[in-house]
Amino acid sequence: MAEIESTVQSAPKKYHRFVRIFYRIRATAFAGLFVAIGIQMWSRGYGGLAWTLLALQFLVYPHLLFWRARSATNSLKAEHANLLLDCLLLGIWVAALEFPIWIAFPIFMGALLNNAMNRGWRGALGALIAFAIGGLAWGLVAGFKFSLQTEPAAAAMCLVGLSVYVIGLGTIVFEQSIKLRDTREALRLREEHYRIITENAEDLIAMLDAEARWVYANPAYRRLLPGAALEAGADALAQLHPEDRAATRAQLEKATRTGESQSFIYRLMGADGKEREFQAKAKSFAHAGVPRIVVVSTDITELRQRDKKLAIQANVFENMSEAMLIIAIDGTIVSVNRAYTALTGYSEEELLGKPESEFRTALQPPEFYEEIRDSLQRQGYWAGTSWCRRKDAGIYREWRSISAIRDAAGSTTHFVAFLADVSQSAHPERALAR
Repeated sequence: MAEIESTVQSAPKKYHRFVRIFYRIRATAFAGLFVAIGIQMWSRGYGGLAWTLLALQFLVYPHLLFWRARSATNSLKAEHANLLLDCLLLGIWVAALEFPIWIAFPIFMGALLNNAMNRGWRGALGALIAFAIGGLAWGLVAGFKFSLQTEPAAAAMCLVGLSVYVIGLGTIVFEQSIKLRDTREALRLREEHYRIITENAEDLIAMLDAEARWVYANPAYRRLLPGAALEAGADALAQLHPEDRAATRAQLEKATRTGESQSFIYRLMGADGKEREFQAKAKSFAHAGVPRIVVVSTDITELRQRDKKLAIQANVFENMSEAMLIIAIDGTIVSVNRAYTALTGYSEEELLGKPESEFRTALQPPEFYEEIRDSLQRQGYWAGTSWCRRKDAGIYREWRSISAIRDAAGSTTHFVAFLADVSQSAHPERALAR
């Protein structure tokens, strides 16, 4: 546990990218000012204390500010405070140097640009006030002195530095504008793609408010409902089957309350008066602080009808009095009905998935089964009688009719067999017909 805590504590803290950008700007600019102000101080004969303060201010100070901002809980807010502190201290230095115009002007403009670029006119105003407070504080302590002349080399360095600084800021702004333009273009393309997908989707896609009223409905809805029913603010559940409205509203409220996706089925009464059934999924989210629900619905009317039809067919198959057996093309048993299990004595679990050949009782020679296979390949049909053995070893005479089931391409996929016990009949064909 101690090792985990140590690892967490030693993990580097993330800080705003502007902190590193202005650290580089500040360190470079202050190094240049160290040289320019040093030239001015050298010509005026400043003492050792002034040179020490100059080195601390322009060579050490930028790194301390970077460490402070990087370690702060809110690194961007700390950097804004650093920029104002820059203005205050630079105001003091300008006043201490007796306001040399070609040092004071570039310093003041650079500080003003720094703050304006970060916080707009409020930042510029704050920089002006901080700079003035710094100059005023020095004047009140040491007295106001004005010596506007600047050493040519110092003036040249400050002007070149200011020019480079302005170009650098312009480059940063340009790069940010390019990134912003590219981001906006990417967002526009993404929104266009989503719009194309949404407007051309066959599924119903809707956005509702927390009260289940329309915010947006894609064009697929207009093929089912009248335009008046889809107006923004109208009740989105009004066209649902009356029996489904309360349950659907409950699912939407649950999606909003829990934030989890909810799936449900509902029936919709179309403009043509026909009832259609939909499988829906609802997901809530917040847009600008306002709860919204996205509902995607898939028409399952035909699927449900097909399921009902298959259920009826399965029920008929299961309850037929004739024994039936369905075999896959590879010879494995796919399905049997109750009559078949009653006839043979084998349970459904014993039969399904097993090769049909496992249940042959060796009462017919191999040629008999080869004849069946050849007939199915040539004609797709075979019928005849044979002796068979039940699970309990009882022998009976079986009438079997086998047909090949083919797909749309004409390939055989399954075989279906009808069976009957005709042991007591001298004429099995007639018995089967009866």
